[in-house]
Amino acid sequence: MRRVPRDARGPAWWLALLVCKPLLLLLGRRADWRGTERLPGSGGAVLAANHVSQADPLFLGEMILAQGRTPRFMAKASLFHSRAVGWWFRSAGHVEVDRSNGRAGIYAAIEAVHRGALVVIYPEGSITKRPDGRLMSLKPGAVRIALETSAPLIPVAQWGVQTIVPAYEGRVVLGRRRRRVTLLVGDPVQLEDLRELPRATAVAVGVQRLQDTLAVMVDQLADEHAK
Repeated sequence: MRRVPRDARGPAWWLALLVCKPLLLLLGRRADWRGTERLPGSGGAVLAANHVSQADPLFLGEMILAQGRTPRFMAKASLFHSRAVGWWFRSAGHVEVDRSNGRAGIYAAIEAVHRGALVVIYPEGSITKRPDGRLMSLKPGAVRIALETSAPLIPVAQWGVQTIVPAYEGRVVLGRRRRRVTLLVGDPVQLEDLRELPRATAVAVGVQRLQDTLAVMVDQLADEHAK
């Protein structure tokens, strides 16, 4: 199993900051961050976020880094083996997920959380395919990791990134107006009462709790932005 660095920033992250911060300013986003005090200042945690655009990690990563934490994203294996960006993904300590062997990715994420990492997961499994951009059904990985590690499972809703980088369109929308990108960090999803249940039952109940919580948060932001 690949060793995952602790919650620290090495050369890969400083390189990312040098490149990405000017890019975010160029994209003309207006950051609206809420509930950042709910992010733990140290120790392992699982962040479960909805997925509306290819650029989501850029905006979510900015918020997390601003709170003094370093995110470790669960990302598909092809990114780690890409000649262009593979070095960065490996050096930055992200968690590799091979979709043909998802169990290995779960084990790697569990190890990362045990080492104190803040692991970010998009539990929908892909960018939402719903026409309205709202939450799809969730996969169980985030809940499984949180139950196995006893780490907090923190929901994060995001909205507005898709107005800058529309999902599945392969383009960036530039404009003179600064567009609001809202990130809302929720209270941890309660899982403690599930630990004595059979694992399959605990996971199923936990996923439904996360689904219900995150759906309400996403709907709230979507409705706000529609006004």
